[in-house]
Amino acid sequence: MKRLIIGCCLLMLMVSCGGGKKKADPFSALTEQIDSIKVHPDSIQDSTVVVEEQVPAAADESFADFFYNFASDEAFQRTRVVFPFSLYKGKQVTRIQKEDWKFDPLFSREPAYTVLFDKEEDMEIEKDTSLHSVQVDWIFLTDRRIKRYYFQRKKDSWFLEAINVEKLPDEEDGKEDFYAFYERFSRDSLFQQERLHDPLKFVTADPEDEFQILETTLEQGQWFAFRPPMMKGRMTNVHYGQPENIHSDYKVVEFKGFGNGFSNTLYFERYGGEWKLMRFEDLSD
Repeated sequence: MKRLIIGCCLLMLMVSCGGGKKKADPFSALTEQIDSIKVHPDSIQDSTVVVEEQVPAAADESFADFFYNFASDEAFQRTRVVFPFSLYKGKQVTRIQKEDWKFDPLFSREPAYTVLFDKEEDMEIEKDTSLHSVQVDWIFLTDRRIKRYYFQRKKDSWFLEAINVEKLPDEEDGKEDFYAFYERFSRDSLFQQERLHDPLKFVTADPEDEFQILETTLEQGQWFAFRPPMMKGRMTNVHYGQPENIHSDYKVVEFKGFGNGFSNTLYFERYGGEWKLMRFEDLSD
């Protein structure tokens, strides 16, 4: 019995003494390494990539888009003029500084502006988005002069570089000059009536189906009801690169609204030595 009690006491003593030494954990080193790379919640940095909001570039895809903004937005216009700006009048050159620039609405306040072509096929050039140079004209028919704006595309953005005031060229072969004819045609209703071809072809959208084109003719009285708004004594032109021949016997005058979908086209021919209106199209939206 004494031996049993002594044995139990020795066993308890060994357990208590052995408790001072922990058994080695083979994963303890790995656990410490993992714990050491844990990131505390308050030390987490926001890794979200912040993208600065960019102001969309002005519409420069087509010249028409740019021109609408240029002629209607004073602040935008000032950013798209090359300064010091050059104004040419014959041999005289005037340099205009940025602080002296005055907003020029061009013809944005007119009911419509015009673009001239020598043939119908050339009208497709308006849609060309690869253009790098365009000239815009104010044509003063009574004074026989042109105020020409020179626009250039630089790094995908359009800029006005210069204005040149020059003389309107004259027809020199003895034929009726188109600009002299149009100056009177634009302001004189009786003259208009004399210079309408009979019959006058008329092309428009079918009122019963806007996707269909209706081709018919107009009587003289109907022309005066449908004719486009013509500026008296002046007109405009946009040179996209279309061929120009002062001696051409065919002229297309396209009337366009300033951002409103208006579209009329007049087709003139020098017929028997005189200019006449042969066809009229109204394809407005």
